[in-house]
Amino acid sequence: MSSVASESKLLAKHSVIYGIGTATNKLVAFLLLPIYTQYLTTHDYGIKELVGLSTDIIGTLMATAISSAFFRFYFDYQDQEKKDLVLSCSYLSLGGFGLVVVIVLAFTTPVMAEYILDSPALYTYFLISFASMWFQTLNGIGFNLLRAQMQSVRYITFTITKLIAAIGLNILFVIYFRLGVLGILISTLLTSIGIFIFLNVPQLLRVGLRFSLPLVKDMVRFGFPLIWSQLGAFVVHLSDRFFIKAYSSISDAGLYSLGYRFGTLPGSFISEPFNQVWQPRRLELYKQENSEEIFGRVFTYFLLLLSFVGLGVAVLTRDILMIIADQKFWTAYKIVPIIVLANTIFTFHYHFNIGLIIEKKTKYLAYINFSNGLFVVLLNFLLIPRYGMFGAAYATLIAFVYKVVLTYYFSSRYFKIHFEYNRIGMLLIASVVIYLLSFWIMLGNVYLNILVKTGFVCMFPCVLYLTGFFMDQEKAAVRNFLAARLKTQPR
Repeated sequence: MSSVASESKLLAKHSVIYGIGTATNKLVAFLLLPIYTQYLTTHDYGIKELVGLSTDIIGTLMATAISSAFFRFYFDYQDQEKKDLVLSCSYLSLGGFGLVVVIVLAFTTPVMAEYILDSPALYTYFLISFASMWFQTLNGIGFNLLRAQMQSVRYITFTITKLIAAIGLNILFVIYFRLGVLGILISTLLTSIGIFIFLNVPQLLRVGLRFSLPLVKDMVRFGFPLIWSQLGAFVVHLSDRFFIKAYSSISDAGLYSLGYRFGTLPGSFISEPFNQVWQPRRLELYKQENSEEIFGRVFTYFLLLLSFVGLGVAVLTRDILMIIADQKFWTAYKIVPIIVLANTIFTFHYHFNIGLIIEKKTKYLAYINFSNGLFVVLLNFLLIPRYGMFGAAYATLIAFVYKVVLTYYFSSRYFKIHFEYNRIGMLLIASVVIYLLSFWIMLGNVYLNILVKTGFVCMFPCVLYLTGFFMDQEKAAVRNFLAARLKTQPR
């Protein structure tokens, strides 16, 4: 039987492995921000974000059925030849269908540019972006294969290579050739092609081009319902940018996207790699007698780490923007604390939905996601015309609270997690107090501000320690861990 300690160690170990890949991908966007905010106007940045979001929506919906079915069918077989057939069918079906989609969309790009970017002359931006989309969806199959085969070293090697290539090409096209948004899109296309050549082509040469129509039908049948879930998720997470553009301006949409990017950093670096391990692992544990305790304790540890990182992002974003970005982008920091709180709450549903997953009551998840999509559209319609970016941020917060509350309500009927409410309350109080204290720090020097505010953020675990948050066995575990590491240090 697994214990809280053993599960915590397992989650920590594997979350770090997956976290490196996730963090590297996010690091690309973060390291490119100084380039984008120095060499683009807020209007240009808004165009970049709207083109990217539009392409992401289409690309994800196009690839969801096959990509989501890949793991399920790949692990259905023990025979390597059949596994290779799944891989070949995934490449061929997604590549063929994607090519048809891209060709059809190519004829609509002037209309898309007119309505999304207010300029039909910018249709080439969508053409280039759709070409990148095609390569990226196929690259997703290649990366999934590396994960399926536990080739973590190759996975990380490709992600780091992608990071270096993206930064280098953006410097070349945006800074040297001064191509602005066009340079960013060209860089993305070339990076995607390069990854395709070195990641996918060797796999295709190995397995050959083999196709099984019955297998593809089964994969599509499995993955098709998930498209509607993805569509609902896009409405909740991305529709606000298009509302801001419609009721305000492309520049405001760009500023909001920049602030949103910072606000989602805690989830990207903590929640995403954590869930890659915890989502399947918890299905192996729920039948244990102490599973309710394990789930509750894991949630506390998860929230502790997420709150610590989220607090740092909420407190430090303003000063970081003052260093890396032109002054015209600085106001984006104002929505960051709201988005940090909203996305922290959003991550709760990954824990709360366990009852629905165990009992296979996924219809409730569909109801929740669909109603949440309608709700957020209504909130955007009511709040954004009046309050602009702040209306969008608060609409996101309210919608995420709604989603989490409904998920907990329905899921708890089937499985009740023993949440540590006292400790969760202590986390909340400590976070609010430290944030409010840090909010008023204005020392006249941005670097001194960062230093002092970082000190306040680092007080977070100290405050928790002094208030009795940590249990005796947790303190002992930390002491033993440090003692073991100190003994292994060379003298």
